Amino acid sequence: MAQTAAREHMLCVNRHSENAPLTRFEPLERSNRPGPSVRGRRAALTALCLLLVAGNAQTSEAAERTRIVVSIQPLALILDELAGDRVDVHVLVPPGASPHAFEPRPSDMVRIARAHAFVSVGGGIDDWAVRLATSAGDGLTIHSLFSLLGREEARHDGHAHHEHGENDPHLWLDPLQVRDAIAPALATALIATDPAGEPDYRAHLAAFRDTLEELDREIAEILSAEASPSRDYLAFHDAWHHFAAHYGLHEVAVVEEAAGEQPTPREFAGLLRGARKAGVGAVLIEPQFDPRLAETLGASFGGTTVLVDPLGDPNDEARSTYAGLLRFNARAFRVALDANRTPAP
Repeated sequence: MAQTAAREHMLCVNRHSENAPLTRFEPLERSNRPGPSVRGRRAALTALCLLLVAGNAQTSEAAERTRIVVSIQPLALILDELAGDRVDVHVLVPPGASPHAFEPRPSDMVRIARAHAFVSVGGGIDDWAVRLATSAGDGLTIHSLFSLLGREEARHDGHAHHEHGENDPHLWLDPLQVRDAIAPALATALIATDPAGEPDYRAHLAAFRDTLEELDREIAEILSAEASPSRDYLAFHDAWHHFAAHYGLHEVAVVEEAAGEQPTPREFAGLLRGARKAGVGAVLIEPQFDPRLAETLGASFGGTTVLVDPLGDPNDEARSTYAGLLRFNARAFRVALDANRTPAP
């Protein structure tokens, strides 16, 4: 593209140099209609050519950037920290939508077909994304975070209970896992896709790891046992195992064991008893799910709802970066913990 721009620039210069023939302008000069002079028209056309050259140069610069498509926003938040301006990242699942219910659009297939690499999480949370990327044809490098980390895939979809432990797919909600495993693995994938950018990626990785270490200390202070002795929480969605395990929190129960499957009346009664017994004062809700059931449950035991977000939102400044998202959730958890009451006997 840069060569094309240079060729067009030379073409413009040659066409409108002082020695070029003026045949095409002569009929205009002989016309009785008023108009700009030949020199003025030549200057205008030269300016237009320069604008075209500049536009082509910008197009060339954009074309040279590495294009990566990811399934969900947390991957983009981390890649943005690692890649800087070298990479264009497109997220398939839009803000506020759940990966469990996402339906791709034709424009998403176009994005994937033009990408250099595709990254999903794996672990069952976005299996549809891998199938979508595979259908895009050859030439696309496809990664899953679970594969990059050497983790075993675990079933995590709308038809089965989320598996806990190491196979919980919400790995990014523990900043030290991001520092020690996820960010280095994604940096390695970036280098494989764009070897020329290796110095930049390694420098960004080092800086991001320092940021994550400071972030972890900040969150640990927000959620310390001294600051909030109660450690119990009730979540609408089972997304917080890694976050809770790292910061010493205890999940009393989950409202929806599987995405989109509401509890039966008997299960709802069990949730209510568990919340009262634990002295829970809030239900953690997420923007990706309808809050009405959680609001009903909270009102039933005299509690409230508190918004947390495992995915992030580029349109909300508080959740538009990885560090911002984790701080948002830490403060929300603190609000929920502070709402807890003395457990029932």
